[in-house]
Amino acid sequence: MKKKLIWLCLVIVLIFTIYGVMLKTKTVRYTGENGDWSVEINAKLTGLEGSHSIKIRYTGTGTVEWADYRIFPNDYKGSYPDFDKKGNYYWACSDCGYYDQKEELQFFIIWKERGKADENVGFIDLKRSR
Repeated sequence: MKKKLIWLCLVIVLIFTIYGVMLKTKTVRYTGENGDWSVEINAKLTGLEGSHSIKIRYTGTGTVEWADYRIFPNDYKGSYPDFDKKGNYYWACSDCGYYDQKEELQFFIIWKERGKADENVGFIDLKRSR
């Protein structure tokens, strides 16, 4: 009887371990904004496969012609000339990484508005919210 109880406990522990590693989905969200931009990163880890999405919204007064951004320390980066007419950009990637090691990330962006010769630079602290 004692051996059966020990085996039952081991099987239960093994089932919870498999669930925790392979089936449970971990999620994290980083958000932040300043006077010109609003940024949201959603990352998900399902089993051993990570994915993330980045939503960038221009809240300034002009129209964005192009933008280059980088997010530290995990080094997401991109260059986008295709913001929609409302100044929104959405990018999603599956099987491309998951990051939840820091409570804050630093968002750095350089952008140019249509009809203006100079470039603008902005920093946003992205705070972890779950």
